[in-house]
Amino acid sequence: MNYNYIIIEDNPGSIKNLQMALRPHKNFIETGMAHTLAKGISLALTARPHIIFLDVQLGEENGFELIKEIRQFTSEMPFIIITTDFDKYAKKAVNSDVLYFLDKPVDPDELIIALHKFEKRFLEIQNHITIKNTQGHFFLQLEDIQYIQSDNNCCRIFRENHSPMFVTKTLKEIESILPAPFIRIHKSYIVNAKYIQMLNTAKKKIRLNTLNPENLKNIELPISDLYMELVKNVLLTGKQTK
Repeated sequence: MNYNYIIIEDNPGSIKNLQMALRPHKNFIETGMAHTLAKGISLALTARPHIIFLDVQLGEENGFELIKEIRQFTSEMPFIIITTDFDKYAKKAVNSDVLYFLDKPVDPDELIIALHKFEKRFLEIQNHITIKNTQGHFFLQLEDIQYIQSDNNCCRIFRENHSPMFVTKTLKEIESILPAPFIRIHKSYIVNAKYIQMLNTAKKKIRLNTLNPENLKNIELPISDLYMELVKNVLLTGKQTK
């Protein structure tokens, strides 16, 4: 899936640095840029981006004012990623429901973390994932996915009342964008926790149960030692650590 973003920044060097860091991420598309608070507010309301990369200090203006202003005019707030070289703004960023705080100059590895966090949060809202295979792009409802199995550098996605779908993505790539309640249980498996019927920690396995009463088939999958603590935390204590 493609995502649109705008940049609100008044420093040409910082703009170039951010654009260079974003260049490898082809599904993130720049749709506008502004250098002042007023133009940034106008651009945010007209472009309706998924993400705003927002500089905190725009000359004498404060970027946090943009967040307050656009909240008054839209019920669908874009995700805000703050870019600044002043750590003193980190606490305010958290308190303003900012998605991520990026130090300048932008570290490409930190940017990857920020973009993955965005995709997870976005999917939690949208309730679907876009998967491409040889036939085209498929929009899969997250609630329909029972589990995903690794197949070398590809995966098979198992869904309620569907044949398995083969996709040319690694399990790690898919894991990086899946929100809760999906949980990694093994190097070869990710499962949708809502389908888990039984957990056996002694035998290191889980049993999945279909939600379709006409199909009583149960599926048992192994849990590896590496993921056992995560599985117990999520299923037994309700602590989601992803």
